Amino acid sequence: MKGCWKKLTAIAVVMAAFAASALAEEGVTNDTITIGAYGPLSGPSSAIGLGARAGLELAVEQINSAGGINGRKLSVIFEDDAFSPAKALAAVKKLVEQDRVFMVFGLSGSNPTIGTLNYVRDLKVPNYFSIASAPQITHPFNRYFFRGTANESSRYGELYSEFITQFLQLKRVAILSGVDENGKNEGDNLSRYLEKWYGIKPVMRAELKIGDKDFTPQLLQAKAADPEIIALTTAAPEASIIIRQARELGIKQPFFGGGSTVDNVVIANDGFAAEGFMGPWSVPLFPDSQHPDMAKFREAWSKRNPNAPKGRPNLFDLWAYGDTYVIAEGLRRAGSDLSREKFIDALETIDNYRAARWQARAHLRPGITLEAQRPEFSVCSASTGCRLRGSRSGPAKYLTIYESIRRGARVPTMNGLRIS
Repeated sequence: MKGCWKKLTAIAVVMAAFAASALAEEGVTNDTITIGAYGPLSGPSSAIGLGARAGLELAVEQINSAGGINGRKLSVIFEDDAFSPAKALAAVKKLVEQDRVFMVFGLSGSNPTIGTLNYVRDLKVPNYFSIASAPQITHPFNRYFFRGTANESSRYGELYSEFITQFLQLKRVAILSGVDENGKNEGDNLSRYLEKWYGIKPVMRAELKIGDKDFTPQLLQAKAADPEIIALTTAAPEASIIIRQARELGIKQPFFGGGSTVDNVVIANDGFAAEGFMGPWSVPLFPDSQHPDMAKFREAWSKRNPNAPKGRPNLFDLWAYGDTYVIAEGLRRAGSDLSREKFIDALETIDNYRAARWQARAHLRPGITLEAQRPEFSVCSASTGCRLRGSRSGPAKYLTIYESIRRGARVPTMNGLRIS
């Protein structure tokens, strides 16, 4: 009889342990929350993933050093997608099926991200997309998908067209756009809103590929069209080469770059050839700002990345860092009895949140996700760096202008604000 009771007790203990395991949320233990992330650490778009990973890791280090979240530390597994949809899908499958992460943090561009959507759409695993602007992320609505700092690509078309036509007062626009998802979408939407809202058709448009090194054919087409401005909807490495080659070909028109082109690496690589380059900046402060919050971030980032290449930290360092804090806030609000459903509910309560002055304000709502705060205008010079110069009150709520103006040149004004 005594032996029978021992057997029954042992069975009960095993069953209780099995039940507890069955009830436990994937990726959550008593002391750890495991997040899976992916982005390009190799290939022509590695600046995206390397920057995003560095920003993510710095934020996680700070959060864990401050005690973690409700008694748990964050753990991150980061996979390289090499900017490939197939590799991104394989990475996400590994994170979900093998590593069994709590959530997936998308830190890649639109092309790779789209390759994962059909797989993750019905898994009921939270996905937070920080960088990709593809509309498929939030259309159709999915309770488990959140868009981070990057706005949907159609918003960029609205803002770019408004800035070019209403602020710069230009009508002859040439567009050089990438064939990748982000570059193509931004180019399509810029062209669409130029015509829809302002009755302006681009004087020419040519496509290019990420990783290309010679853009002479596209630039000669643009030169022949005699535009007033050339819009680049591609990535920063390609934009840097295009601007330099354009000046070598005697093209003097200014360049307007899409959000992914605005990077200190353009100034670092091109020097004074980059004068006149403009583009949107999606957070309130530039990396070289002397604002105390940005200075604090830059000091911590530099300490952790002492041998970083020129142009860093970049936009993706900032985006991933800020979005990691938004995720951490959602986890904190979800409470110690953490589940994916509670995390989703908690994210949807976030309103007007940011961890530092330079970060965009997070307004997470079902189907809306993160909304950047009203922007400020800025000027960047190849010799002096970037400076902020006040706020715009017009309908383009999310656009910060990065403008490189040669010292001593005429400086434009807007709403009585001198940009200098």
